[in-house]
Amino acid sequence: AKVGANKRLAIYFDSYRLRSSEALATAYATLTSLLGDAMFVRIAREYIHEFPSTYQNMRWYGSSMREHLLYSLPEHPIAAEMAAFEWALSLAFDAEDVAELSLQDLAEIPPEHWNALQFKFHPAIHMVRLRWNIIPIWKALDVEEPPPALSQDSIHTSWIIWRREFNSQFRSMDEMEAIALYMAMTGATFEEVCESIEGQEAETTAEEAMTIAAQYMAGWIESGMITSFAL
Repeated sequence: AKVGANKRLAIYFDSYRLRSSEALATAYATLTSLLGDAMFVRIAREYIHEFPSTYQNMRWYGSSMREHLLYSLPEHPIAAEMAAFEWALSLAFDAEDVAELSLQDLAEIPPEHWNALQFKFHPAIHMVRLRWNIIPIWKALDVEEPPPALSQDSIHTSWIIWRREFNSQFRSMDEMEAIALYMAMTGATFEEVCESIEGQEAETTAEEAMTIAAQYMAGWIESGMITSFAL
């Protein structure tokens, strides 16, 4: 009774912004280090205003940070890419546990059925394309070391992010593997993946394309990325 409604609402509003800012800083610890505390606080307040939380679990608040940074910090495009990479890492870590397919499972498939194979991938898998040297910068900031100078690749590099043994993993892919993985993840058959590989290189034969596709599949299975298959 001693505190008026306006003051109580102001206290709640300040607490809401502080808690939301803390959730964003937790989700984007490396981005915070990259931008500095002062700039990140400003970005966080703008984000809270533009994207009010609709989540009961604050873990998921921050999913639109990349989009927000694209127009709020256009002069620093590395910020949006860092946000995309860091969010994908956290999604991979929090993804559902699913049993993985083994090479032995694949070996039991009759050769005549291979063309029709479709694969289901682990929910932890995410793909991002980066123009800047985000990875070495992220690695340096993650261990609190001075990051390397910002540089831009002549071509965009695709990175695959997944989880293995409770740790988020990531590695780069060449364009051929990135296309093959995207096709496989979106329902393409093994035969369709092979045809795509053959079409990308004029001198690649159908047999060579099949060998390349099989090597990709084996690598994805060995890394725990594939959970099941369908014929």
